[in-house]
Amino acid sequence: MGVEEEVYAQATPAEIAGRTAWYTSLGDEGREVFSRDAWGGGQYASEYATHSPSKYCILPQIRLEPILKRRAIELNSTGIRSYHGVLEVDNQKDFTVVTVRNRDTNEVFRRRARYVIISDGGRQFTDKLGISWAGEANLTTMISAHIRAPIRLLHHDARNFITWFTNPAMGGSTRTGYLYQLGPWPEAMTNPQAEEWMFVCGITEDDPQIFDEETALDRAKKTIGIPDLDIELISLTHWTVNAVYASEWRTGRCFLVGDSAHRIPPWGALGMNTGIQDAQNLIWKLCLALEDEQKYNALLDTYYIERSEVGKRVGQTSLQNMRAHAGHIDSAIGVDARQTPEANIAAAKSFFDPKHPDYARKRMLIEAASQELDTEFKAPGYEVGWFYPSADINSEGGATHGGQQLPDGTLVHHTYYMSTIPGHHLPHAWLERDGKTVAIRDLLSLEKLTLFAESGNVWSIADERVQVITIGSGDWRDVNGTWQRHRGVGATGAVLVRPDGIVAWRGELAAAEETGWTHLVDVLLRAPV
Repeated sequence: MGVEEEVYAQATPAEIAGRTAWYTSLGDEGREVFSRDAWGGGQYASEYATHSPSKYCILPQIRLEPILKRRAIELNSTGIRSYHGVLEVDNQKDFTVVTVRNRDTNEVFRRRARYVIISDGGRQFTDKLGISWAGEANLTTMISAHIRAPIRLLHHDARNFITWFTNPAMGGSTRTGYLYQLGPWPEAMTNPQAEEWMFVCGITEDDPQIFDEETALDRAKKTIGIPDLDIELISLTHWTVNAVYASEWRTGRCFLVGDSAHRIPPWGALGMNTGIQDAQNLIWKLCLALEDEQKYNALLDTYYIERSEVGKRVGQTSLQNMRAHAGHIDSAIGVDARQTPEANIAAAKSFFDPKHPDYARKRMLIEAASQELDTEFKAPGYEVGWFYPSADINSEGGATHGGQQLPDGTLVHHTYYMSTIPGHHLPHAWLERDGKTVAIRDLLSLEKLTLFAESGNVWSIADERVQVITIGSGDWRDVNGTWQRHRGVGATGAVLVRPDGIVAWRGELAAAEETGWTHLVDVLLRAPV
C-alpha cells in the first residue's frame, strides 16, 4: 500500500508497545500486581521476527485513518468523496444502485455499481439488507474517554502501553477500567502536556444514570488514583460489548466487510486486523469477477466460507479475554465485585505481604493467570496462524494442520507453525538477488497467483493468471534457508500462492503439467471446468 514507513514513524515506540501491567492504582498507595511482555515485545521479539518482515505495530485509529486517506487520494483522487453518506443500496440482478447524499449541499444522487462493499462499521446496512445477527450482544455498556493528561511522569512504569486497574476498594477489574497511551509519538516522550490517553471502563449499577463528561473524569481520576490530576477531556464515547456475527456476508452483489460482518470486542486488539483481512480476502476475487462475472461467481462465494469462521473465532476469543481479567487476575488476588470493599482490601493485603501465609499461593496463581492471558498478549497462532480449511482441497492438513490445531479443531494459540499446507499463510522468508534483499511476500502479485519453484523449467506455463518466481537456479537466493525448510516440496515441486498470501496449491510440477495448468487454476479458482 505504500504506507508502512509513515505508519511506523507515528506508531507507539517498540519499548512501549511490547509491555503491559496491572496496578491497583497509580496513586501514592498504588501497587503493581504484575507486568509482562506482550504483542511480540521483549522476550518474544526474536520469535515474532520469524513470522513476518514487519514488526508488530500499535497505532490508534485516529492517527491511522489520515494516513490511509492521504494514500487513497493519491491512488484514486476522483474516487474519494468526503462529506457524502450512503442512504440506500438497491440490489438488482445485473447491478446495484447506490443512493448518496452530499452532506454539504443536501443533493441526492444515484450511482450504478457492479458490486458494493458494505463497510459502514455495522451501523445500519447489515440490517437494511435483511441480514440477521447471531452471537452475544449488548453484554455491558462501556465508555471510552479520550483525554490529555501528563501521566507518564507519574506512572510507576511508563513503558507499559496498557495499564489495567484492579482496585480492591472499587471491586476489582470490572469496576475500575484500563488506560492506554495514544501518543502523539514521538512528541509525547518529551512533552507531558502533549500526552494523550484513552481511559476505558464499564458502567456499573452504582454509576449515575447519565454517564456524562463530568462523571467520566471523576471515574478516571478515582481509578488512576491521582485526584488532582490535570485532565482535559477530548471526547467521550459510549459503546456496548458485542461478539456477534452476520448470518451471511454476501447478498446478491453486496458484500459485508469488517464490523458490518462481525462486531468484535477490543480485548486482544484483533478487530481492525480482522476487518482488513476480510478486505484482503475479497478484493482479488472481485478483481477477477470484474473480468468475468459468470466464471468467478463461485469464487466470490468462498469469501464467506473462508472468513466467517475466522471472524467468529476472533470474537469469541476476545470475549473470553475480557472475562479472563476478572476471572483470573481478580481471582488470584482474592478480589470479587460481590464482596465488600473491606473484604477485598484484606484479600489484597495478603497478596502483597510476603509474610502472609497466602502470599506464595497467590503469587503462583497470578503467574498461572498470566499464562491464561497469553491468548490476549502472546498468541501468534491466533494472529498469523489462522488458516482456511476449505482451501485445503486435497485434505493435506489432516487432523492437526502441521500442529496449528488440535485434533478437536481448536486453533493452537501459543505458537505459529509455518507451513505451505493449502489454506495457510505463505511462510516468511528473506530472499536476495543482485544485492537486494526482499521478503518473499513482497514478490506476490496483487492481481495474479504466484508460483514459487526451484526449477527454471516452469517459464512455459501458459496461463495469464499465474506469475512465476524461481528461488535458486540463478534467480532469487534463499538467504537463511528458511524457504527450503518450510516450502513443503522438493526441488521438483512448487508452491502456488494467492494474491492475499494464502497458499492455493503445492505439489510436483510434473503432475501439474500433466493435469494442465489451466485446468488446475480453474479448479483452485472455483471456475467451471
